Amino acid sequence: MGVDRCLRKLYIRRVPVSSQSKERRSSILDAVITLLAEHGVGGVTHRAADAAAGLRPGSTTYYFPKKAGLLHAAAMQLAAELEKDCDQLQITFADVVAKQGLASAIDYVARQLVASLEQAKRLQLARIELTMAAARTDELPGVASRLAVAARRPIEFFISLIYDGQREAPIDACVGLIDGIALMYVTGQGPQPTADQVATVIRSLVQMPIKPSGRAPASVKRKPK
Repeated sequence: MGVDRCLRKLYIRRVPVSSQSKERRSSILDAVITLLAEHGVGGVTHRAADAAAGLRPGSTTYYFPKKAGLLHAAAMQLAAELEKDCDQLQITFADVVAKQGLASAIDYVARQLVASLEQAKRLQLARIELTMAAARTDELPGVASRLAVAARRPIEFFISLIYDGQREAPIDACVGLIDGIALMYVTGQGPQPTADQVATVIRSLVQMPIKPSGRAPASVKRKPK
């Protein structure tokens, strides 16, 4: 399906691109993500988005005439937020491996995953709402799969770095366990996971020989001097 046809199907208005337009659109979508996390899909209306974004009434309708288009665009912005910063984390990971060895790097991975979970609790709740909404309607094509890919990317990214291509990594098992623990926490069904718990999960699944300290995995970027 072409871009124009897809946009028409989702009722997303094509507006002139400018820095102000991009900023306003991003503010609207960020407000929608917050509404999703705090009130669910039912709490997302054009009027509520205008108020949450601090914009005049009708602003959200101008960019997204229909709710389906608004939710789809919010899902794409949410996905980008969930998977950002991986490149910088890869550089830091390489430094930890080089200076302290892979065992310490696994502890670093666990700390980063736990920290990102706390910082992204709002994003995870919005992800759950959008995923459930996409399962109930055909007006949100590709949303569930896109969010699933985005949510698993940080975990997949770190596990792949740990394995460094030596053998097939148990990505699905790691994602399932860690993501499950995370979702239990953000929905109030479990305690906040600790770095030690996450590190234990990773080590139990990885079970790989550790490279000598002082040598970073070949596929990992090193920080430029």
